[in-house]
Amino acid sequence: MAEESKPPKGRPRSESESEDLLSAWAAVDQQQAAASADNLLRTGSAGLLRSSTSLNRIPSTGQHHARNDSSSDFLAGLQGAVAIGASPKLAPISATDVYVEEDDFLIGDALDEAPPLAVHKLTEANLALSSNKDVILPTYDRAALTAGILHVGVGNFHRAHQATYLDDLFHLDFEGNKQWGLVGGGIMHFDAAKRDLLQSQDWLSMVVARDGETSHAKVIGSMIDFLPVDADGASLLEGMTSPNIKIVSLTVTEGGYFLNDGQFDPNHPQIQHDIVHPDTPKTAFGMILKALRMRREAGVGAFTVLSCDNIPHNGRVVRSVLLGLAAEVDADFAAWMTTNVACPNSMVDRITPATTDEQRLHVKAELGFEDAAPVFCEPYRQWVLENNFPLGRPKLELLDNVTFIDDVTKWEFMKIRVLNGGHASLCYPAALLGVPFVHESIWHPLIGPFLDALERNEILPTVTPPADTSLEGYLDLIFRRFSNPTINDTIQRICFGGASNQPKFTIPVAVDNLKAGRGVDGIALVSALWCRYCQGTTEAGDRILPNDPQWDRLQGIALEAASDPSVWLDSLQDVYGDVGQNPVFAASFIKALKRIQNDGVEAAMTEYLEAYQ
Repeated sequence: MAEESKPPKGRPRSESESEDLLSAWAAVDQQQAAASADNLLRTGSAGLLRSSTSLNRIPSTGQHHARNDSSSDFLAGLQGAVAIGASPKLAPISATDVYVEEDDFLIGDALDEAPPLAVHKLTEANLALSSNKDVILPTYDRAALTAGILHVGVGNFHRAHQATYLDDLFHLDFEGNKQWGLVGGGIMHFDAAKRDLLQSQDWLSMVVARDGETSHAKVIGSMIDFLPVDADGASLLEGMTSPNIKIVSLTVTEGGYFLNDGQFDPNHPQIQHDIVHPDTPKTAFGMILKALRMRREAGVGAFTVLSCDNIPHNGRVVRSVLLGLAAEVDADFAAWMTTNVACPNSMVDRITPATTDEQRLHVKAELGFEDAAPVFCEPYRQWVLENNFPLGRPKLELLDNVTFIDDVTKWEFMKIRVLNGGHASLCYPAALLGVPFVHESIWHPLIGPFLDALERNEILPTVTPPADTSLEGYLDLIFRRFSNPTINDTIQRICFGGASNQPKFTIPVAVDNLKAGRGVDGIALVSALWCRYCQGTTEAGDRILPNDPQWDRLQGIALEAASDPSVWLDSLQDVYGDVGQNPVFAASFIKALKRIQNDGVEAAMTEYLEAYQ
């Protein structure tokens, strides 16, 4: 595959160049960390949940507690710890336990005795120089890997999820899967800087998965190239037309799918360019269509297009965009695609925030490598995929928490309702009360219990789980993941894009409950909290910065709704649809917003808890 010549060796990158690269990387990490999280703790081939009794450490106490596996009991332990005035940190159990203290990640008392690590730039040649036996290094022959997957959108989530799964697979069964090496690709202006950075590290990345009790660091070597980012996309097109490429995967975020109200938008300016100029496309989808046409003309089979974005029915979305664009250009080609191009749905999950400077320093000081863009994520991960790969696929089923199935709908639905709906419900009270991180919101004496009551009373009743899956166990897992004190997932990130997220994650819960004759007070309260957030100040009077593409519109309506709550529902019919005019939902919303405006956020949550907990 084509690759531009490497820059001359020996010239260190200037400080300004390094800052530009890091800024470019961080900008996209903020978008792609939205891959956010759900999944099931399962053990054994039967896929059953773990035993209902386990030992758990409660933050701030350092004690072990036998408990029934429920988020209510888990929250009770958290709230008890906070109630006695303890700092919300995980105390060490022993000198060898991993624990968290503010922004540092320390390895017990032994850290004081350990000699300082030699620090090496993360490159293939320097792997052998590492003296840190706790860092897992590639033991397979990276030079023997050949390209089989081309991935567009190389961000933190991709490296924490797909790239890490493949790295694990190469360790487990290299000979059976060495034809599935990863090649990166991109079309955005910042992708060139990302490529430059990863090229300087021989395409290696440090991935650190940690929670309050464990930490696992590994250098992943599954990426073997990153195609040059040309203005005309020539290198990307050449990569897609290579017969070796059997899968083109994507993480381009929801905004990269050119949707309007959930449907493909042929009038988007970039799409219009690709319709008028199909031979010089500017979008990833235009590139994919051109590559598929060229493969068809050359007698090469169509690659599978695999979305790895955290959006519902992501395969259907990809298919609708590709077929919609193809129909505008060549109806015959669109008809051929219908029967020849596979776009399997997949459910992806691993909480992976943007990388911080403190984390870069941690990798350098504690792991002995200098990596300009390490990835920090939670230990938990999951991937559920429809088994539709005509040209073949890696044997990912050999790994834990990878499931190939005919229909991923129930998995997607459970995740969207319980995890994404949970995020969308806790973020606004947390922001209004000045709580900066997700884990701190779970530890909060009102926000955590409010979310637990909301999930049990209004969200879980709308979910039909996959076979052999306990909703109680799944909810407990979500609370544990949200409580991870090392991720530092920001409330500001979760709050972003409410006008897009509420119709996907919370309003449908109200729709289902209204149809079933169940209450909607909690979901209506979430909407009222979102409205109050959009007024632009916290309860302490601090300014809330614009955090939605529609911020100006939302803030104007929210300020008017402070004195007339019905204005919010009447003006946002594009968000609420018929729900906003439902008298039961409207009454609950108006009551909740008035309570928030008059008595505050905590009073409104307390009232809900007194009624439903």
